[in-house]
Amino acid sequence: QEPSTKEQLDMLATLVFPAAYSPSPFASLAAARPRTAAAPAMTELSLAATVVRDVSALPTMYALMSLNEYMTHRYFQHLEFNRPESLPWVKSLVERVAGVPAAEQRVPGDGHVEHHAETYDDMSLKNDERWRANKASQSLDDDYYRGTAFHWSATLIMTVQMLPSVLPTYALMGWSLPETIAILLPSMLLHAVVWNAIHPPMHGLPPVALTDGFGTGPGVAGGKAFSEWLIGTRYAHWIFENHMGHHVLGGQCNYNVCCPMTDHLLGSYVPTAEWQPKMRPLPANAQTRGPVVAPANVPQLPTREEYEATRLLQRQMRESAGGGGGTAPAAIANGGTIIADAYSE
Repeated sequence: QEPSTKEQLDMLATLVFPAAYSPSPFASLAAARPRTAAAPAMTELSLAATVVRDVSALPTMYALMSLNEYMTHRYFQHLEFNRPESLPWVKSLVERVAGVPAAEQRVPGDGHVEHHAETYDDMSLKNDERWRANKASQSLDDDYYRGTAFHWSATLIMTVQMLPSVLPTYALMGWSLPETIAILLPSMLLHAVVWNAIHPPMHGLPPVALTDGFGTGPGVAGGKAFSEWLIGTRYAHWIFENHMGHHVLGGQCNYNVCCPMTDHLLGSYVPTAEWQPKMRPLPANAQTRGPVVAPANVPQLPTREEYEATRLLQRQMRESAGGGGGTAPAAIANGGTIIADAYSE
């Protein structure tokens, strides 16, 4: 007797439903496979990279500014670029790109060498009648700040000079072009206002007015208070001494002004203890343009008696070491070209 329809359905159910609810062989294999640690989420990696990028944005800008300040000061303001042996790789690149022979590549002066020629070791500026009649002095007469200020034009030039290094660096760091410019421009203005608040007064000249550059001069709200606060900081004290050494040693060293770093990396930094013994007193009856605005406790000029005694001792030491009896200081290792100063005839 054949099973009824109901019996047939009951038999089918006994075959299908156990198979449907029993563990699959693939599920058993998956359960038997050893578990591995989950990979870090992409969001966690992205967050860490963003934090590193954001934290390094300002230090990177500072490093690039320090390098630019050094190169501009040493090779262009001091005209070392014009020396045949200077920066041959740059001149070779210019020759290949622009077709200008290396021997014909020269940069014009901007008054900085003349600025050195009228600066005494205490940072005051020579102002006697003989000097004022000199062509070097007269070349600075058209500039109220006599080559010491960071004019708007200088800020623009430095900003443009920064672009070839800043744009690719920040692009590799993940910054967009608008973001990069938003970091660069305030940095350039900060550099200018610090320079203009310290450098002209350092040489006995007034702070820079906004009409001439980004400064703290007349008409700038809070400008005087900012200048007074800045000159009292340890940063300004270090900057002042570092720049004194630059002038005392004839421009051979300490090329960084507002952004110290590159001198230390390239071996052209000379500490105060080494250059201070070489300071010279003002010449007899010296006339200067204005009182130097200096932080407290910076090195002071020796008296003429102290200077003569130091020179005598140095001469004796050189002679006993087998050197000559000359008084000119030896060139500094890794230093730049010695240029004229206010003591030069």
